[in-house]
Amino acid sequence: MARWLKVALSLALALAGGAARAEWTAVGEANEIYAAFADRTTIRRNGALATMQGLYDFRRQDFTPEGRALLSTVVLREYDCGARRVRLLSSIDFSGRMATGEPVLVSERHGRWENVQDGGIDAAYWQAVCGGG
Repeated sequence: MARWLKVALSLALALAGGAARAEWTAVGEANEIYAAFADRTTIRRNGALATMQGLYDFRRQDFTPEGRALLSTVVLREYDCGARRVRLLSSIDFSGRMATGEPVLVSERHGRWENVQDGGIDAAYWQAVCGGG
């Protein structure tokens, strides 16, 4: 089995038992590019910080930089509820819709903290994690 596939499967299992068993609920407004979902059962809090899995289900097929086809992406983000900030911790691109099919790309690099902008999808996720909604 390819090394990247072993890493992808390990990360998928580590993200709250796998995306396929997640309890996805719609977040924000769907648009022509994607529909966004959250799995509130994955919320983990540590003081003002919290993490949660999100899912982007793409309307059209997209591709990784290596040319592998993908239709959905599961992200693990960390939220700073006190400072209204967010950063990406990891992501997995899947070949199928709603985190099904094969994992085609795994990223485990932590992104930089960014302010949550009103009206954007990050605000909807932040509200789900930090605002109880």
